[in-house]
Amino acid sequence: MDRQYYNNVLSHTVLFTSDAALLTSEGTARMVVDNANIPGWWEDRFEKAMVKMAGIEVKTGDQGQIRKNCRAINYY
Repeated sequence: MDRQYYNNVLSHTVLFTSDAALLTSEGTARMVVDNANIPGWWEDRFEKAMVKMAGIEVKTGDQGQIRKNCRAINYY
C-alpha cells in the first residue's frame, strides 16, 4: 500500500468501511497517521509479516479445511 491510501483513510475517502474503522481506535488511528507520514514504516512491517507468513505450513487433509463461509467452520 502506498502513502496515498493512508492519506485517503485520514481524509475519510476510502472505499471500505473496515478501512474507515481504523480511525475509530486511538491505537489504529496512530498507525494510520504513522503509515501516511513515515516513509518506509509500513513497507518494513509488511515485508517482515510476509516473511513470517511464508513459514506457516499449509494444512492439508484432515489437518484443515477450506471454509465455505470464512466466519464459520464447515459441518460435515
